[in-house]
Amino acid sequence: MLSDSPKPFNFVVLGDVHYTRPDFAISKVVAGIAGIAKDCQPPVAFVCQTGDIAEGGTYAMKDGKRVFRQANHDEMKEELAFAMKDVPERFRLPLFIAVGNHDKHAGGKAFPEVALPLLSRELGVTVSQNCYGFRYGNSCFVFLDYAPADCDAQRKFAEDLLARARVAGVRHIFLFAHFPLWPLIRPGFSSQRFTDSLLPIFKQFPVDALFCGHTHNTAAWVRRFEGATITQIQGVACQASPDLVPMEERRTLMMPSDELNYYWGYLSGPLAGWFLVTVDGGHVRVQFRSGAKVIREFEWREPGRITDIKKPEPRPPVLVTADTLRHATAATLALCLWAEDGAEVGVSLSGEPIATAQLGATMRNSNAFAGEKRIPIPPDKLKLLRPANEVTFDNPKRAIFGIGHAYLEVELADGRIARTAVSNRFLFSATKAEGDSSGKTEGWKIIPPDALVSVNLGQPLGPMRLSFPAR
Repeated sequence: MLSDSPKPFNFVVLGDVHYTRPDFAISKVVAGIAGIAKDCQPPVAFVCQTGDIAEGGTYAMKDGKRVFRQANHDEMKEELAFAMKDVPERFRLPLFIAVGNHDKHAGGKAFPEVALPLLSRELGVTVSQNCYGFRYGNSCFVFLDYAPADCDAQRKFAEDLLARARVAGVRHIFLFAHFPLWPLIRPGFSSQRFTDSLLPIFKQFPVDALFCGHTHNTAAWVRRFEGATITQIQGVACQASPDLVPMEERRTLMMPSDELNYYWGYLSGPLAGWFLVTVDGGHVRVQFRSGAKVIREFEWREPGRITDIKKPEPRPPVLVTADTLRHATAATLALCLWAEDGAEVGVSLSGEPIATAQLGATMRNSNAFAGEKRIPIPPDKLKLLRPANEVTFDNPKRAIFGIGHAYLEVELADGRIARTAVSNRFLFSATKAEGDSSGKTEGWKIIPPDALVSVNLGQPLGPMRLSFPAR
């Protein structure tokens, strides 16, 4: 127990920070957030960080490609030591952290060597594992390893801790981990093993929220799943996007909409993004901030029953007609893909070929359906645009790939940009059996079966239906 005071308190949550040798430039961003947090009322009691506090390597060009080189053990220790000294010094507050995948670079030994002694000093007890917890006021805080050696043992540890907290009359439970339970738009950025191990906790205990990071998106949602109500709040501190783009404008949401009781999400984080959480008796309030600016604010008194206090006005869609589309000045087909070896595909709009696209190779996990590929529609083909469109893909070279997150973007005569709704389907150029026989199976592992449409290898993919908001 760090405090048994019944007084209201604040805590700060930072997502991915990625302190990077040798200049540690992100320290300036952290310092800015810390300067704002010191004036918050009630006072901020401590800082929570959801993993990847360190980068654990550097990028360099090799053979014309940007290649990541993992840090060695000594470099990893230097990076972690700087980060875990800098954050508490900037805030002048205790720091508690969930381990991230970058924090485990160089064999994973540096993190416990650096982090566990610091956590032991802050908590006044010996912390010997990456999973630990504490009580502050009427709340229990549990930090989890996204990839423990024994998920069952970690779950049992958390269950025992929360059972004791319940007996002690704790009113709020906050969990922290690096991986999301389910990623909203970045397939492959989760662990089914980790998620499955935590579901019993949500079924037994009224968890207020799981705070996480990893995907470098920002979001908050409530999902009803197998009888449990699960709230996930996700952020990133190292991203620097001044324009917050709602996820649903550019990506397919990977969770069934009828299971989401509450949702908002952005493709990235804002400049100096962070969360300020206030606990006041039975009431929890969360501010999502960019530096000092409050972008969103929401609250609850019962886990899963969230009420918005402040939210941005939704951006009105640009409505089109067949006539406005006839006067379009430019158009692009945007999509994300998975193609381990790359692919060459023919693209058709309304049954007429418009382009041959080269789809570059993606890594098996971290880049699958992540980076956006933009295919310009030739000026003489703009006449094919309709309020409702069908796009198909030919696969003459029998490549194995998947296409998803697709939409059309059009520049109208008056300069406005109109976009179709994002397709809710992922098209695969082969059956899973054909992928298995070729040793390429990643795509089928990370896309929900009900969102996936496969054809036989060599057959055309589609049609993918892309419709503009109509007047």
